[in-house]
Amino acid sequence: MQNNIKNIFLLLIVIPTVQMFAQDSISDSLFSFHQNRMNINENGMLVLGGWAAGNILAATYGNFKAKGEAKYFHQFNAMWNVVNLGIASFGYFNAINSDPASMTNLEILNDYNSLQSFLLLNAGLDIAYIMTGFYLKEREKNSSGSERLRGYGNSLILQGGFLLVFDIGLYFIHQNNANINLYPHLESFLSGGVGIGIKLRL
Repeated sequence: MQNNIKNIFLLLIVIPTVQMFAQDSISDSLFSFHQNRMNINENGMLVLGGWAAGNILAATYGNFKAKGEAKYFHQFNAMWNVVNLGIASFGYFNAINSDPASMTNLEILNDYNSLQSFLLLNAGLDIAYIMTGFYLKEREKNSSGSERLRGYGNSLILQGGFLLVFDIGLYFIHQNNANINLYPHLESFLSGGVGIGIKLRL
């Protein structure tokens, strides 16, 4: 009987300790996943911002130097990438200011799922941009403003093509991070800890 009482007493000490270490391990894994995700977003927004800034500079120069179709091509590139630069700036500052300590496990998971869905939606829109570009190029054959339509169409094809590669690439980079740091621990994340089964013979 004394041995059983000792065993129970030891278990009352050991179980909370084991759970505490398990919880720490879960928290570390989730923090690593979220931190990697924010780093990916930071780098992604730097790439998008660099593309936008480069296009704006080149398009501004081209707008004053080029004529005809090329001039319209540069005009549309500049207008398009002003928006891209705004999106990149917002996304970058949002990423660097994200605090995983202020979010619950489910909030982090929902945030990740929302981002992946958003990237897939964007990829669909990117394809629509490209198709619109081809449509404008086809339409110019029967239009008096053929140079503008060709210029705008070529710009849409270029910008839509870049964004399609960018969004799909970002999606799979985030997916790889989840495969390493999230999915192996998903059950523990959702339960908020681990369960320990113990059988005592009294």
